[in-house]
Amino acid sequence: MIINNLDPIFRRSTYRNRDVLIFESLDQISWIRMMMIILCITIGIGTFIDLIINYIKYRLILKQTTLHRLLVPVLLVLNILFHVAHYSHNIYNPAAYYEPKKLYLKIFFTEMEPTFLFNFPLSIVFVIASRKLLLSCTIGYNRSMAMPMIVTLYSLMSMVSGGHYTYEPFKNFPFICHMTIAGETIMAFFLSIIAWFIHLTTNTSKSTTFTYSRLTTQETAGSSIQRSMKKHRSLKHKSSDNTSLDDESS
Repeated sequence: MIINNLDPIFRRSTYRNRDVLIFESLDQISWIRMMMIILCITIGIGTFIDLIINYIKYRLILKQTTLHRLLVPVLLVLNILFHVAHYSHNIYNPAAYYEPKKLYLKIFFTEMEPTFLFNFPLSIVFVIASRKLLLSCTIGYNRSMAMPMIVTLYSLMSMVSGGHYTYEPFKNFPFICHMTIAGETIMAFFLSIIAWFIHLTTNTSKSTTFTYSRLTTQETAGSSIQRSMKKHRSLKHKSSDNTSLDDESS
């Protein structure tokens, strides 16, 4: 319920010819926006649980390196934390982020709907990307372009949060906003770099060796069969000759 009738205040952006929000009474936050914040946090918890489940699933077959066993899972967790913190705080206090007017104004039910709605596809892409990235850290993983591409897609979508700095100077934002904006942007960037590094350094020689060994085994088996058939024909021929000699002697 709206308690205070103070209207939000806008002004021209420092860097762009667009209006940004500079003041909003916290008493104006509707119960719908509070539900949006709670839902953002709930989705974040869901993605974290999915990450834990998949980590446990692959834990015993992860490659024995710090990168694969520690750095990748930690980066994924940090992405979740900074993303949830940024979106939840941005919806709660958009004036601190100098939210563009077009993203702030109500479309259907309440303010900050575009930011809230964008969280859904972004979270879905993250779940897919985290599963593929964890799978790429396992022993015997066959290199695939799908992994770095989906991680890059998530990273680009997540780094959209850095767009706040295209409206106002860095110094205008409070420290907590720097933590959430820069944190989400930097973590997403690092995640894409790690994904491409894993993709480019994944050794595919094992699968090649396996294919070669299988072909060699098949060729060896074929040669053995041919030798056995020749030996069988030779023995049969000798047996036939011996039978002919016995008949002549009789």
